[in-house]
Amino acid sequence: MTANEVVVAGATVRYAHDGQPALRGLDLRAGGGKLVLLLGASGCGKTTATRLLNGLVPHFFEGGALDGSVDVCGMEPASVSVQRLAGAVGSVFQDPRSQFFATDVSSEIAFSCENLGVPALEMRRRVAEAAGACGVAHLMDRSIFDLSSGEKQAVAVASVLAMRPRVVVMDEPSANLDEVATARLRTIVETLLHRGVTVVVSEHRVHYLADLADEALLLRAGRVERRFAAGELARLTPEASHELGLRASSLDEVRAVPRAEARGPAVLEVRDVSFGYRGAPPVLKGTSFSVREGEVVGIVGRNGVGKSTLIDLVCGLKTECAGTVSIGGVALRPKERVRASYLVMQDSDCQLFAESVEAELLLGERADEARTARARAALARMGLAGLEDRHPASLSGGQKQRLSIAVAYMKDAKVVCLDEPTSGLDWASMMGVAQLLRDLAEEGRGIVVITHDYEFLLAACDRVLRIGEGGSAVEVG
Repeated sequence: MTANEVVVAGATVRYAHDGQPALRGLDLRAGGGKLVLLLGASGCGKTTATRLLNGLVPHFFEGGALDGSVDVCGMEPASVSVQRLAGAVGSVFQDPRSQFFATDVSSEIAFSCENLGVPALEMRRRVAEAAGACGVAHLMDRSIFDLSSGEKQAVAVASVLAMRPRVVVMDEPSANLDEVATARLRTIVETLLHRGVTVVVSEHRVHYLADLADEALLLRAGRVERRFAAGELARLTPEASHELGLRASSLDEVRAVPRAEARGPAVLEVRDVSFGYRGAPPVLKGTSFSVREGEVVGIVGRNGVGKSTLIDLVCGLKTECAGTVSIGGVALRPKERVRASYLVMQDSDCQLFAESVEAELLLGERADEARTARARAALARMGLAGLEDRHPASLSGGQKQRLSIAVAYMKDAKVVCLDEPTSGLDWASMMGVAQLLRDLAEEGRGIVVITHDYEFLLAACDRVLRIGEGGSAVEVG
């Protein structure tokens, strides 16, 4: 075995709260300079497989390898300390906030090096190099809390690069990245492979890595259902990928779903809106756009350009410095907009409150027969049927996200805004979200969606607006 090799043989993992194993007899082998992709629907076992390699199973999660063996760089993760394993394995989690320890970007990137005892001069060199490679050098003095989700993800990748690990494990690393940052992530993976690093990536959006993968494993219900050799995944047509429940391996052949132009009156009008944080340049300046009844409008733009700030303003969570926001033809104050709109946040944990999944959908509403039927239909369409009695906190990240979208379906709001609703979702779940938004629009609502998900834009949106520096909103084809 080489110093950078990963070997998993017949590994089975069961969590204490689940009746069925999360992984069943996993076999995986990857040598230095090789890339392995883990594919499959949400809940199929991809994340559990990554936890086997970085030692989170069994050290931090109840459960472990019930059978089989795991060897990473000549170490058995279950038998060595997390500190020793961390010197060899770098991890990028799906939610970057779960791996942050510092409050500013520079300290966060340096943190892993400090833990490894890297000399100060070498540490500064590594931090600068990693920040440059990940495109976050301009953020070095910024607070972590002021960053967009995509910027946070890039900082998380930089902190791992600075460690110089022998194995890198990534869980949905592109989920919140714009197209430029995603292309940069591909370049980073290529660099790691050229250095002889073993890279294992759990991913739904595979288009940027499909042709780089030395092997791809398709998991279903914890088992490896199919293995793709080098180049095989990249040759799949979108139709063939979708039949397997996968996102397209190439975006070049993905086509928009044709639909009639929305002709209803404007349900949302944003006119010359400006906003800025105290002591900082304006985030938005003179931003204007409108959304018609029955229309789904996509919002795209670089990470950190102000997209989330814009929909926070629309939904009354922030107060504009200038300009007006009108809903239903009436200019409304922020508190009035809160009642007339609904926002599905990027962090679903922030807006789940009830004791059960079904109660979450009926929270604050009269649970009559019609609403209960609508709630159960929404759960079925979001792939959550059978989970009505589960506590929302016990759901996976993807399930929580889909539950938040189902809650939006239940609300009687004229405008519904969603911030990255498909990050971390497989193809079938993404299409379910697209159809649910189409149904909401057909009820006469206006839908605004922030997303970097190109496949979702083509499946769900009537128009797409690109937000540029300063908040300019330009329609794109």
